[in-house]
Amino acid sequence: MSRLPSLSRAAAAVVLGLGIGAAFAQDGPGTQAAGRAVYAQWCAPCHDPGVTHPGTHALTVKYQGIKSGVLLEWKDLTPVTVKYLVRHGISVMPQFRKTEISDRELDALAEFLSRNTPRS
Repeated sequence: MSRLPSLSRAAAAVVLGLGIGAAFAQDGPGTQAAGRAVYAQWCAPCHDPGVTHPGTHALTVKYQGIKSGVLLEWKDLTPVTVKYLVRHGISVMPQFRKTEISDRELDALAEFLSRNTPRS
């Protein structure tokens, strides 16, 4: 009986993994969907809009109106920067290992978060 909660979590992880995997199978808009899924799982708890999210709050305080504290609104975030910060962490943001965010997922996340940045 005590195994039911852990089985439910495992089933949820499999379903989420299948959803992310399906998004990776596509090109173009699928990459954005895959990146959005990675963001929702790993980044949104700290970086979604609102001061109740610690990453957003910290960036809002750091930039004091010079730029938004909401990563989804940034227009100067490059894929290289996203990949570096995810793998190495910064301040209280932890580093994420390849066992947590695979290289393929990181590529999709980097493309998603840099979608507002003009390409040179």
